[in-house]
Amino acid sequence: MLNRLKHRAARWQQRRRAQKYQQAQVEEFLRLARMSFLRLQAAWDSADLACMRDLATASLLDDLRFQLEQRGPGPHRTEVLQLDARLLSLDDLQEALLASVEFSGLIREEQQGAATPFRELWMLASVKAAGPGWKLARVQALS
Repeated sequence: MLNRLKHRAARWQQRRRAQKYQQAQVEEFLRLARMSFLRLQAAWDSADLACMRDLATASLLDDLRFQLEQRGPGPHRTEVLQLDARLLSLDDLQEALLASVEFSGLIREEQQGAATPFRELWMLASVKAAGPGWKLARVQALS
């Protein structure tokens, strides 16, 4: 009886350590995702295609390039006042990992303007053949 209790306690502790490790991995992933959000926003504001190329897939980069052409030249500045991120899913496909991250928060797009709430869904892909690293594959406005 005592051995069974010891064995159960050891299994419980092992599961608990694994859960803490997984939570730490998710938190680190979301920290990096928030950094990527801020980098991409700054690259968008300054029309920095080289930076966008580092952060986005080729097909999304084509879309961003087209949107920049439509936007036209001129100063653009977006102030991110609050940024929250939540991992919605992580799928292991044969050739890639696909993560869905919901971003929400407050932004100000005009210097004297009011802050406005936003919600976006980002789909990030890590192609296994390309090595480690994540690229933004798709963005969808949720509000």
